[in-house]
Amino acid sequence: MTNETKRRIEHIVPVIFVFLLKYLNTWQALLFALAGILYGLFLSKIFVKGSFREHEMERCFSFGKLIYGVMVFALILLFHKKMYIVAGAWAIMSLGDGCSNLFGKTYGKKKLPWNPEKSWIGFIAFVFFGGLGAAILMWWVNLSPLQTPLPWHYLLITAFLTSFITAGVESLPLKIDDNITVPLAAGLFLYAATIVNWKHLSHAHNIFTAFSVNVAFGLLAYYVKTVNKSGLISGVVLGTIIYLCLGPGGFLILFTFFLLGSWSSRYKYTWKASHGVAQENKGKRSSKHVIAKGGVGLVMAVMALLTNTPEIYRAAFVAAFATATFDTISSELGQIYGKRPILITTMQPVPVGTDGAISVEGTILGILSAAFIGAEAYVLHVINLQSILIVIIASFVGTTVESILGATIERRKWISNEVVNFINISTGTIVSLFFAKICLS
Repeated sequence: MTNETKRRIEHIVPVIFVFLLKYLNTWQALLFALAGILYGLFLSKIFVKGSFREHEMERCFSFGKLIYGVMVFALILLFHKKMYIVAGAWAIMSLGDGCSNLFGKTYGKKKLPWNPEKSWIGFIAFVFFGGLGAAILMWWVNLSPLQTPLPWHYLLITAFLTSFITAGVESLPLKIDDNITVPLAAGLFLYAATIVNWKHLSHAHNIFTAFSVNVAFGLLAYYVKTVNKSGLISGVVLGTIIYLCLGPGGFLILFTFFLLGSWSSRYKYTWKASHGVAQENKGKRSSKHVIAKGGVGLVMAVMALLTNTPEIYRAAFVAAFATATFDTISSELGQIYGKRPILITTMQPVPVGTDGAISVEGTILGILSAAFIGAEAYVLHVINLQSILIVIIASFVGTTVESILGATIERRKWISNEVVNFINISTGTIVSLFFAKICLS
């Protein structure tokens, strides 16, 4: 048995513990997940020898195995009142992702056109085994007297639809660990299914206008070489959905973020390149940048359309792009105008471009850019006046968390920059949701 096969089996086997969720209360389930985290840190290398990759042996633990337990813990913490969501997301992470790798590595000759590292057979295996496992385990956990009974056909349809969408997310060429993206996407979609009102689809904006506007701007961006082909396609899809959900106001927020980000990345590019801090490919955006920076905002736009509390998710949508703008501006312009960059964890001076470095000038410019996004959203009637402060606070918190991660684990190459960006924007969005629910409900 190969080391990678051992790793996949170890990834799948824990799904049997999902059956216990029917009998555990929240604290018991959290303690159980904590045991999984400790297993990933200390015991996996003892019980499943040969399942560690070379770079994992050097740091004595596997980030993927550790994050598996962390995500189960997070799912329980977030959805403990609807434990069947935990069961479904866990099943999709374990069975869907695990079987996708097993079948894909063995039989995956026909590759996906958007990701040559993934195969059609792996995609199909993900949807089938993830959907079937999620349906069975959601039904089982929902039998608990602590859960609100749901019809089996609802669970079946939701399970397979979630598995299909999550398989799509997993198949994207992202540098983000599947143990983060898969349970997060599955958990959020399963939760969204409980609060959306499909009748609100009638409020969506004109699809022809949405698509035409985005194709026009996308081709222009491609012509001036600010995006490549994958960035063009993913950007058009992202922008079209946002336009459908929030109209021209939401699209202009996205456009402003893209404009500021592209401009700041190219601003004094020669100087940045000479100092080794310039963005790759002359600042040209690809699909990984579009998804890492815009994926969370896309989800918030959809929720703003389909839920009965659009003002909360509109604020979160704006906060997502304000956080992304704050991060880009403070980094790209802070490298140029920052007089004394310091490491956020030690407050000691560091060279320009150091992961986790901040400067007074960069931070001020970041705050101003986030405030500009918030003010623009207010003028465009996307959010109210009160939400501007929420947007600024959320973007500051998110970017601060990103700097801490950059100074600690990103510097050690434990996670990629795309993961840090995703966590940064997710943090800002979550903070905005917290304050918006308090202030806007």
